[in-house]
Amino acid sequence: MQHESLVLIQQCALLSPDAPGHLLPEQDILLQGNRIKAVGASGTLKYNPLLVEKVIEGKNRLAIPGLINAHTHSLENMLKATSPSLPLELWLIPLFGSSITWTPRLAYLSAMLGALEMLKSGTTAVLDHLWTVSGVTGCYLDAVMQAYHDIGIRAAVAPSIEDRDMVLEHGAACGIDFPHHPFVSRFQEWPAIDAQLETVEQFLEMWHNRDQGRLRCLVGPSGIHWCSETLLQRCLDLATAYQTEMHLHAVETEVQAQVIHKELGEGGIAYLEKQGVLKPGTSLAHAIWLDPGDLERLARTGATLVHNPVSNLRLGSGHFPFSQALDMGVTIALGCDGAASNDNQNMFDVLKLTGLMHNFPHLDYKQWPAASSILHTATCGGATAIGLSGDIGTIEAGKLADIVLLDLSQTSFLPFRDAYLHLVYCENGSAVDTVLVNGTIVIERGNATRIDEQALCDEIREHCQGSWASFSASLDSVGNTREMLTKIDTLRRFVLHRDKHDEHSFSSEIS
Repeated sequence: MQHESLVLIQQCALLSPDAPGHLLPEQDILLQGNRIKAVGASGTLKYNPLLVEKVIEGKNRLAIPGLINAHTHSLENMLKATSPSLPLELWLIPLFGSSITWTPRLAYLSAMLGALEMLKSGTTAVLDHLWTVSGVTGCYLDAVMQAYHDIGIRAAVAPSIEDRDMVLEHGAACGIDFPHHPFVSRFQEWPAIDAQLETVEQFLEMWHNRDQGRLRCLVGPSGIHWCSETLLQRCLDLATAYQTEMHLHAVETEVQAQVIHKELGEGGIAYLEKQGVLKPGTSLAHAIWLDPGDLERLARTGATLVHNPVSNLRLGSGHFPFSQALDMGVTIALGCDGAASNDNQNMFDVLKLTGLMHNFPHLDYKQWPAASSILHTATCGGATAIGLSGDIGTIEAGKLADIVLLDLSQTSFLPFRDAYLHLVYCENGSAVDTVLVNGTIVIERGNATRIDEQALCDEIREHCQGSWASFSASLDSVGNTREMLTKIDTLRRFVLHRDKHDEHSFSSEIS
């Protein structure tokens, strides 16, 4: 009888709510294959030492479940630091007017870059809401999934699919004549929606649950205001047929919320519930502009809300009621969002900001989020978002072995007091020493084990050399981009009923 080899993490510390400093020292973790076989005090686990393939020294290391980035866009890893802080509706225009010439290889490199940054800062799983400049196209989907396969991260990829833009439709109905621009003409230039849906299904057939389940495919309608009712239902049918999850944007900005009300006659969350989309296995990114009763809907239906505090602030989108949602039983995960609106893929930044931005003076301080609750959203909450709530998010026997070892001698833990507080408010990823995904070491002593980091960085630099001058100059790289920005700015002000003298004009801000 053939036995799977074992890996032993020896003498590490574990998080413990009841221990001094919330730290339980001198623990062993025994791995068999891609799962945790046993956890217990050092020297107490029973196993055949002849089957131990590797011993990982855990002394002076804290083992935590890997963090989960439950919302990002991998192509944006090439777009970090490209834009000033702008409202989402304006920020989107240059994104589609970028002078970057996208190829499947560049998409591969972009996904690889983000995955490397995540793994080296303690994130072991990602939900990639993958948009491309050419709609849903198989070569791009395959390239991104191949990158995740190669580097060893756990990935759930939801190809972003859309067939309308309610904001543009509302603008046209209000008499705004939009110029020719890739953002306006994208639906005419992309493959027909039937062809895109067929590509999504082929993607599911090829990649779903590959690599011992490390790679998963989700269905990813772009968002409420970017999808017709028909497309939303077809996505729901596809997710049901393949027994997988759905992921979409929801009421991220006040403009979106207002337009959705005007176009659909009800709020976005209520609309999703009526369409049967709100349910366990559905995750919503942002959901900031909520109507009365929406938190109850989210809690009642079992949908997951993915909170993205960095991009929400970077784009001035608003504040999700994090503490209230937790109190009401809403399942919450955390996400970085894409690097074009976050500028990195470091989940420790997300943890800290979540711990700071919800400490409102009008809210009883006893309701401010606790560090342990914040970490729970970035582990167990993220596990629910990617459909693995019973398999990852904690370190215990039977769970998949997605584990991060942090060096407790690093300054972020010196002097040591409370493990949860150190993780949320002090650590920035620099203490990450070893990372295992699915039982395999993918980061060892801070370095990637499955790829050549230097070669990757060199190739990215070669691709991007000389391709960026400045934000202002980039607006002239694609015709009518400045005019589009002015038109969208006018529409925003109209929708939000702002007086045109309340703020400087957009043209003066970008000049």
